[in-house]
Amino acid sequence: MQHFKWTKAHATFLPEVDAEHRNLFRMAEELHQAVHAGQETPQVQALMQSLIASIEEHFAHEERLMQAAQCESYEWHRQQHDTLRRKAKLFSEQLAAGDARAPVEFVKFSARWFKDHMSLTDRMMGAQLRNSERLAATPR
Repeated sequence: MQHFKWTKAHATFLPEVDAEHRNLFRMAEELHQAVHAGQETPQVQALMQSLIASIEEHFAHEERLMQAAQCESYEWHRQQHDTLRRKAKLFSEQLAAGDARAPVEFVKFSARWFKDHMSLTDRMMGAQLRNSERLAATPR
């Protein structure tokens, strides 16, 4: 069974952001499969670090978009990103210290976080950014 599956319910209707989201889901699913297949720690650690790096790149991209459009919800949105950043760091440190449960817990936390964040917060961001584009394109 696929644990991370991107659907239209996660869509922001911003093609570049949605492509990044689909990639994060793919990478998270790859980590999930590796953990549940019992792959060796170095392989799991590499997948986890790659996912965390991609998450950070994606967050930085969203935050730049929101700042450029002066989105009112920027701080709230960034705080949610910071929650996953802190958790990712914690789970990464736990794995490096030899805790084999860390990737399992990271996958569980990420699955819930992705679902909640993408289906509400990111959809709101998408609407704000699309509205900002419309306003910018409106003749004055």
